Amino acid sequence: MLSLRIALRYLLSHKSHGAVNVISAVAIAGVAVAAAAMIIVLSVFNGFTQLVEKKTSSFNPPLLVLPVAAHTIANADSLADALATTPGVALAAPLIDEQAFAISAHGQMPVNIRALPPRAIAASGLPSILLASAPASGPAEAAPAQEATAAPASAASEAAFLSVGAALTLNAHPADTIGLFEPRRLGRVNPANPMKAFRGAQLRVQGVYQVEQEEQDRDMLVVPLSVARRLLDYTTEATGIAIYLTSDSPSLLASTRSALADRLPAGYRVADRIEQEADAHRMIALEKWITFLMLLFILAISSFNIISTLSLMVVEKQANMAVFSAIGAPNRLIRAIFANQGWLITLLGGIVGLLIGSLITLGQQTFGWVKIQASNPAVMAIDYYPVQLQATDILIILAAILLTATIISAVASTLPRSSMRKKLDITGK
Repeated sequence: MLSLRIALRYLLSHKSHGAVNVISAVAIAGVAVAAAAMIIVLSVFNGFTQLVEKKTSSFNPPLLVLPVAAHTIANADSLADALATTPGVALAAPLIDEQAFAISAHGQMPVNIRALPPRAIAASGLPSILLASAPASGPAEAAPAQEATAAPASAASEAAFLSVGAALTLNAHPADTIGLFEPRRLGRVNPANPMKAFRGAQLRVQGVYQVEQEEQDRDMLVVPLSVARRLLDYTTEATGIAIYLTSDSPSLLASTRSALADRLPAGYRVADRIEQEADAHRMIALEKWITFLMLLFILAISSFNIISTLSLMVVEKQANMAVFSAIGAPNRLIRAIFANQGWLITLLGGIVGLLIGSLITLGQQTFGWVKIQASNPAVMAIDYYPVQLQATDILIILAAILLTATIISAVASTLPRSSMRKKLDITGK
């Protein structure tokens, strides 16, 4: 294509005015810096998203069956047994997520409880994130007086796992005893005896865990399913069914989820770990794309340098345009030359920026060059900024660069015409 060859020659040739070379380099550098910043920032958000998924995988099951409209699943035990026969499912267990009130010898607080059968607690990643655990047997700290009146004595041997936030607020340690209370769901309440309005259980603190996610670490307790059902007057009810798989393969996750959805009756849905923590992932995604739009605005601002470069180039090449006109070159060829030059400058800067940003991201992903500065590094899951390069981000940024190049080339195609018009006006005078 003739116009493209001429535009490439104009771009690479030495200009008579040194300022044109400098402004051209600045224009290309501006686009490159904006493109590199886009890919680096989006990769950092991808890294933090991956970190959140990794941490929640230590607490949430790979798949969770939930009722769409109701709060509980009435026949959770039989439904779990039926789902356990699905290919790829290693364990299907009823799960209860509820709120309760916890009391220790040194504090009290409202808590969120997650109740699972012991085999499901063992199958989850909870044992791998324990900060401290109690010995198999040992003395337990005396329970508060309120607990003794409301909790059955046989419950004292049942174990609970406290999040680090709950343990700090309750000032409870492994082997201590805490009381867990729920308002009575069934029966009448006697105002003369308010303690009868609650059902309670005594639990031995078996361990303290840390997910390093604020929602799970603030006020969460993991307790046996039998305890939660006793407190809530449930028999076979549960708020969900936790599904644990035979492997962590993404293909197995997708196929098992599809198989479960086909087997479930109407009124149920299957949520993966991202959907179980939808609020956290939605916030990260929102921050990611707001930042992308801000960087896209910076790219648009930097593109003004390209228009300035092309304006100077038109002035630089006026003699060449006169020669082209003299030998019969149509005006559309002259306009196409500068339109292609706008394309070349924008694409050159964009591709250079994408390459630099990708290399920096891969280097950080491999070597962890940029460290996270923390007052207490021991509490950090990682000591460097997590990044993850994704092909979809590269394609989105490339599309933004192509859109910018299209706009720049459209503006550039009008510059020779206006320049020639001004020249004719001056000649006519």
